[in-house]
Amino acid sequence: MCEKKTPYGFNLVEQENGPVLGYNPESGVKIIEVDGLKFKDLAKTGKLLPYEDWRLPAEERADDLAKRLSIEQVAGLMCFSAHQVKVDPEVNEDQQKFLDQHLRSVLNSCGMGGVPDEIQIAWSNAMQKYVEGKDFGIPCYFASDPRNGQGVADWPGNLSLAATFDPHIAWESAKCQSQELRDLGVTCFLAPQVDISSEPRWFRNAGTFGEDPALSRDMVRAFCDGLQSTYDENGNDLGWGKHSLTAMAKHWTGEGASEAGREAHLEGGKYAVYPNKNFEALMVPFVDGAFKLMGKTGSAAAIMSSYSAAYAEDGSLGEAVGSSFSEYKIKKLLRERYGYTGVVCTDWMVLNEGMKEGKRSCGWGAHIEDPEVEPGERAFIAIMAGVDQMGGCSNPQVLMDAYEYGCKKVGKKVMDDAFAQSAQRLLQGYFLTGLFENPYLDEAAALADVNSEDKQAAALEAQVKAVVMVKNENGAIRPHDKRMKVYIPALYEAPHKEMDHVRGVVVSEAKATYPISLEMAEKYFDVVTDKVEDNKITRLTADELQGIDLILIPAKDPGNSFPQDGRDEDKNWVPLTRQYRPYTADGPYVRKVSIAGNTLPDGTKENRSYYGNTALTTNEEQLDQILDMANLAKRLHVPSVVAMFTGKPMCFHEFEPSVDGIVVTFSGASLYGGASASSEALARIIAGTDEPSGLLPMQMPKDMNDVERQAEDTPRDMECYTDTAGHKYDFAYGLNYSGVINDERVRKYSAPALTGPENMGV
Repeated sequence: MCEKKTPYGFNLVEQENGPVLGYNPESGVKIIEVDGLKFKDLAKTGKLLPYEDWRLPAEERADDLAKRLSIEQVAGLMCFSAHQVKVDPEVNEDQQKFLDQHLRSVLNSCGMGGVPDEIQIAWSNAMQKYVEGKDFGIPCYFASDPRNGQGVADWPGNLSLAATFDPHIAWESAKCQSQELRDLGVTCFLAPQVDISSEPRWFRNAGTFGEDPALSRDMVRAFCDGLQSTYDENGNDLGWGKHSLTAMAKHWTGEGASEAGREAHLEGGKYAVYPNKNFEALMVPFVDGAFKLMGKTGSAAAIMSSYSAAYAEDGSLGEAVGSSFSEYKIKKLLRERYGYTGVVCTDWMVLNEGMKEGKRSCGWGAHIEDPEVEPGERAFIAIMAGVDQMGGCSNPQVLMDAYEYGCKKVGKKVMDDAFAQSAQRLLQGYFLTGLFENPYLDEAAALADVNSEDKQAAALEAQVKAVVMVKNENGAIRPHDKRMKVYIPALYEAPHKEMDHVRGVVVSEAKATYPISLEMAEKYFDVVTDKVEDNKITRLTADELQGIDLILIPAKDPGNSFPQDGRDEDKNWVPLTRQYRPYTADGPYVRKVSIAGNTLPDGTKENRSYYGNTALTTNEEQLDQILDMANLAKRLHVPSVVAMFTGKPMCFHEFEPSVDGIVVTFSGASLYGGASASSEALARIIAGTDEPSGLLPMQMPKDMNDVERQAEDTPRDMECYTDTAGHKYDFAYGLNYSGVINDERVRKYSAPALTGPENMGV
């Protein structure tokens, strides 16, 4: 046995036949020896308790510790903190407050806030030191949303991974991300997003693995295996270990069937609808994927429930409440039918804390939305539905209120049993990932590993494989025998209003940008571009562009001012559009009466139809710039290629006939993640350095009539756009230099879309 001090304020105990133990001597925790092996005396009893014994299974250890905890301590475990965005190398007062109230699940979002990795690592160690001497030594359990390219390697987001049609790349991505996030102290990943993007207008399509249940199932399964298993240097699956993250697959039972594409963060999008009764088809990636892993960890360790309320007039989908409060979705389907024993955590802010003070809420259902209902009562409803943890709740008193309310409502024994069961489920993640043995980070080693050159290179290779070429006339995109001179015009974005789900209506100022990184493009082309000053663009003239070889037009997909709520500032319902030009919803397939709606005071149903109203777009000028550049290319007798950044299906008919080439990237469009590697991937494809191989993970509609005709709950049900070359922009379509790709991937996943899971539960 060897014990050594580290420069970071903790000691490491190495032993030949056991795990490395990390502890802070100032915490009062000591090392004890049993049977010639070393253990941490976290309870400070001088004896080895079952939960301290790393030889025992995680389930047995969790069961032992859960029985030792007070109700107050369990209430802390049942909270998952709000986003921690701004952090320092020390524990701040707010963090001390919730840690002192026994909260241990902490959402580390500081990567999105630009906090350097070294600060995150130091903060993680400081937080662990603060709690080690408290509450039986339960460590902090840090979680993160996906943060591709933000302090870690810039792997493709989910939709881009789906465009590779290669589950092995999803596995490789998750395996790398698990190692990097463990380097930063994270042990729980709020991912993957398992929803099927069956509704083309939905705000969060970019986070999914596309719209096909089978492809999504396979990508989810591979991704969870890569996250949760630790692998040796030969690639052998060791099961849970030091590189493991617990996966929190989201959002049960599937969020993508939101009526008219509205997003359930806001009240306008709270209802998911099932016009073709395809509710079960949208569960396929969960029950056939996340619950049936190929690796040794077996199943995703946790599930996050959806915001949306499943709407059915006949009540067949249970009460129309957010999934966190739905006994049908959680207790009956997840717990009883599928026997799921892992953690169920709500999505963030569903308890509507501060609702009386006018703060935003995300909890849906008539009773849940009542401002007179206290957060503790809402938490009680969720617990009775089968939920273990409240996302975004940093106040354990809410859980104590739920306990006390429940004791009066259903009795003390029922509440004691529910709290004990949740504690046991929650603690297993701590034991499976080895936190009780060593929660500390070697700062130098972590910094050397995270975002290392080999990881960046692997991520870039995956980004290249995710680019989809959908048009290539006259060899516009091909290998070249010389370095090309390429004009990349700046993109002007006009001022427009947007709905931010935190800040409300905000005005986006005019700006001039380059969606593709010019620095990256310079590695592959001689770049000429416009003069940009004070967000104004001085375009290069045709004379100044003489001698160029190509015009590369970076473009962003059509935007909507209020894509989440689906209402304008006056609360009128408006359509969400997937085209640039103004769209008025008066076609033959627009519903004049919505499927879902609130029950009004007179007992009738609210009509959420937007028939006859016009979409509020944000970037019509993008289309003008594409067409202007295409015309300029024709005058200069050079090809024009559009590099489209999108996160959802869109209409191509407005500009496709005018350009020579179109490549599509789904990276950089996600709620999470950067775009540097996707810029380089685009440049490599357009320069001919790499042959394109990506395939469309979702259909592209013929026009907005086709968008209106399709059903929110039905994958692959659109009449797709056919371009001037006769190519249909369907699911699994893509081009390489030889033409339309028709390889094993296409043949495997082009079968008719699944209509239900193989796993029907018990």
